Amino acid sequence: MNNKTIEIGLFFSRIMIGLIFLLHGWSKFEGGISGTVGFFESIGIPGFMASVVAVIELAGGAAMILGLGTRVFALLFIAVMVGAVFTAKAGQPFLMGTEFDYMLMAGSLTLLLTGSRFLALDYLFNRQGATRQNSQNVSA
Repeated sequence: MNNKTIEIGLFFSRIMIGLIFLLHGWSKFEGGISGTVGFFESIGIPGFMASVVAVIELAGGAAMILGLGTRVFALLFIAVMVGAVFTAKAGQPFLMGTEFDYMLMAGSLTLLLTGSRFLALDYLFNRQGATRQNSQNVSA
């Protein structure tokens, strides 16, 4: 397996994880955040955290799809999912309960450790910056 194949695989993981979080964040705002605030409060989480989680999911999902801040948002997604497993999903079985949450954590951990450069804005910006840096060094 070559690096290109690995990067394409990471790209598809990044897109799907980003899309899932984007849609979950959107759903928390759709029709008003008050329902999510009420749910958070009902399980003992301060209501303002509903907005924090929704923004992480919505903005992070969009950024993940674009390949912008992939590792940062992967870490935030892991934190959100750990919080979900130990609060909203506490006591639920693995099958038909938390397996989806653990899969999102595992995918996010993979992206945290590896990043994803294929069709990623981070990689594009870093390449342009490195090219500019190299051309400045050559002319100096």
